[in-house]
Amino acid sequence: IGEHILAGRADLGISRLPLDPRLFEWAPLGSARNVCIFHPDHRFAKQTCIEAQDLAGETIVDIDPQFAAHQMNFNALRFAGVEPDILVEFDCNGHEAGYVSAGLGISITNEIIAREYAAFHLGIRPVEPSALYHYVAIWQKGRTFSNALNVSLEAIIAAFSNVPTARG
Repeated sequence: IGEHILAGRADLGISRLPLDPRLFEWAPLGSARNVCIFHPDHRFAKQTCIEAQDLAGETIVDIDPQFAAHQMNFNALRFAGVEPDILVEFDCNGHEAGYVSAGLGISITNEIIAREYAAFHLGIRPVEPSALYHYVAIWQKGRTFSNALNVSLEAIIAAFSNVPTARG
């Protein structure tokens, strides 16, 4: 997203912190914690929270290791003594919902991304230990906003202010 903004292909974007304050300015949108998504018939449907040891022996669908979310998720598992059994790795959010809804495994994502999967009717439960993600609307540092950009930024902020979470 940052590359698109710096190259002039986008005026505004949605990203997660950290960002380089020498290149970008931002407005906070919200924070999200990790959740586990799973087929509705999965044993996790009976639990209120998924802990690292619960993932032992589970087949996992996960984002590619180049993404920080992968490292944070699996470092937490390894710290708890669980070596992940990864079936599929993907490089774009959204792919996991198809694999999980087909019953091929479970996945760990965050509350905001999981909200996008509502049409799949997946089970969603909080995960502990959890990473904390801070989402922001970003633009190039020093950018002068037109009326249209101001309206767009206000719309993005308003949309995030109505984002329900797995915790309530």
